[in-house]
Amino acid sequence: MGFNLNGILGVWATSADNNSIVESMADALKHRGNLRRVESITGEKGGSVTLGCIWHEGTVKEFVRTRTTSVVVNGSFYETRSGTSAGRVLRRAGSVSALAAVSEATREIGGFAGLVGQRDRLFAFRDINGLKPLYLAHSPRLTAFASERKALWRVGFKRPEPVTPGSTIGLTRDGIAKRRIVQFSRPRERKVSFKQASDTVLRLLSTSIRRITRRAGKVCVAFSGGLDSALTAALATEAGVEIEAVSVGLAGSPEILTVEKFADQLGLPIRVETFQADSIEEYVRRVLWLIEEPNMMKLSVAIPLHWAAMVAARHGYDTILCGQGSDELYGGYSKYANTLGLRGREALRNQLYTSVIESSTVNYERDDQATSPFPVELRTPFADPDLIEFSLTIPSEFKVRDGTDVTRKWVLREVARKAEVPEDIVWRRKKAIQHGTGVEKAILKLAKRSGLKPEEYLHTTFRQVGMMESIP
Repeated sequence: MGFNLNGILGVWATSADNNSIVESMADALKHRGNLRRVESITGEKGGSVTLGCIWHEGTVKEFVRTRTTSVVVNGSFYETRSGTSAGRVLRRAGSVSALAAVSEATREIGGFAGLVGQRDRLFAFRDINGLKPLYLAHSPRLTAFASERKALWRVGFKRPEPVTPGSTIGLTRDGIAKRRIVQFSRPRERKVSFKQASDTVLRLLSTSIRRITRRAGKVCVAFSGGLDSALTAALATEAGVEIEAVSVGLAGSPEILTVEKFADQLGLPIRVETFQADSIEEYVRRVLWLIEEPNMMKLSVAIPLHWAAMVAARHGYDTILCGQGSDELYGGYSKYANTLGLRGREALRNQLYTSVIESSTVNYERDDQATSPFPVELRTPFADPDLIEFSLTIPSEFKVRDGTDVTRKWVLREVARKAEVPEDIVWRRKKAIQHGTGVEKAILKLAKRSGLKPEEYLHTTFRQVGMMESIP
């Protein structure tokens, strides 16, 4: 249901012709697809709006255009609350207030960022989680949006800012108006039993998986053999989705040595692909350029996702499911137990909420950028708004029991038991993707071989590749 363009661009200015600016921005995003479209709308009051979009050949595309309105959307609407199709929701911009149309679209369920150009006005909107990136930059003569910062760097903007998830931005001759449409409120814990909590999470997670796999084409799951990917695969199979596991990592890494056993326990066909340690430098350069930031944690997560999307695309998959967002909702990382032990329950509740709110900049933008060169769409069932709203209110005791808790995510493990995930997967301890695939260790070795500290190595490499005009 929806659009599935892979990159979008928009410019508003008082000049009559912005096409050359948008074409230059599009050149910076050519890794997002080999097809593009650029269209301008000249307003009656002297303003000029130009929109552009980029997509991979063979993927679904839709550029909505009426006489006075153009719409481009990166991503998909999984389910519209209004009961209408995504195209119909956005086409309303041609017959009613564009602001009303984009405000309505922002409330829908999905992973999307969009632009609506209407005469001499330009509107932007983004889903509540910020699953699809969209950046804004402006000067006295020009305001521009793009799916990546590098497109805005290309036309002279140095400090683009992300569009806030769940918000709209309107541009007219009168200036910029920002409005928050939807957001996750700071929760109050509800009085529910452990059974009630796990039953509800199971129901909502099952609904989420049905939503994100409906009309998703050929589907696979990025599979580590851990709780999140195994539960995702099990519930997708139960929903009738024909699914295959895709596992990647460096040869000999811990994850690669175990995934086939766990896939077999789930009755899940699996495709395993290994990468050699001597290729890691190539991917460090490539993925640093994609994610636009010399951050060790982000890079060492992004490289395995890049590999998984590469393998999925090579074998004809349209959608790849992942477990991103689970640890923030259910307290999967050791840092949550540490917070509980040192600062108490209220601090843990605040940290969990903050982690969910910050997932866009910490996780989702990176994940989209890492997978963008391939014609597959990354989707996560744990980013479902209904699931998040309920899970934020679950008593924190159901997530992390004490400051020494090495198991954590208790309520989700109970959900997995109810979904008949094998017990040794249910109780398997968290192993971060960067460790399980061996990627972080390999990057540390590269830094040492270069005679640099890890942070210095990444910053040095990013300075070499960051401003390259195309993917290394």
